[in-house]
Amino acid sequence: MGKLSERSQTFVVWWALAMTATYGLVLGFLFHMIPPPSPSLGAQAVADFYRTHSTEIRIGATICGWVSAFMLPLSTVIATQMRREEKGRIWSNLTLVGGALMSLFLVLPTIFWGVAAFTPTRPPEITLLMHELGMLTLVTTDQFYVFMWVAVAVICFKTSNVRHSAFPRWFGYLTAWIAIMFEAGAISFIPRAGAFAWDGLFVFWFPLTLFGVWIAAQAFLLLRALKGQRLESAQAPVSVASTGPAGLSPVAGQA
Repeated sequence: MGKLSERSQTFVVWWALAMTATYGLVLGFLFHMIPPPSPSLGAQAVADFYRTHSTEIRIGATICGWVSAFMLPLSTVIATQMRREEKGRIWSNLTLVGGALMSLFLVLPTIFWGVAAFTPTRPPEITLLMHELGMLTLVTTDQFYVFMWVAVAVICFKTSNVRHSAFPRWFGYLTAWIAIMFEAGAISFIPRAGAFAWDGLFVFWFPLTLFGVWIAAQAFLLLRALKGQRLESAQAPVSVASTGPAGLSPVAGQA
């Protein structure tokens, strides 16, 4: 893996981090979804929420049109690093597909919220429908994240002699634990209050916090590994097999 590739990967990681941070800020300060409105709110209350924040939500939806797919660049670097450590490409390919799925279910809620805010004068029941579609799409699809996380955990648990690995064993345990914690998301289809509602501890707050922890940890490990790989490439001796001391080929030098 050449120096240019390592520098490119480093750039892509920082690009993904910038997109992730922007997405989180928009979610909290423009969409006003941290914390989200209670699932027990009626149609008129939800319509009033979108009418009050109509401009902010539409600006947020516009920004998210550029940054929501932040898992695509990040999963690409993760998959590239995995290929240094696996014989085939099954786990790196699963990471790419899983990253695409994660991006899809992070993109769609912002679109639905933007639509809900687009026409404040529509009947409240329609606004409620779009709001519920956005919230439930965000929290009930958490379990689709498991595909990429299983791949990451497997690579972490494999014995590897690769220098400057981005996948230490402790990160495999962290990833596996977070994947399990995310599985509760689908339950929020059932209750409207409590820890398993869409604004509850196990469905919203734990996944939100743990996702941020995982992104930060994985990005740190990638950047550290890429720095080591880049330095190792820079210190590698230059091959002189094809040239002699004066820039001539070995045959010409002997002549």
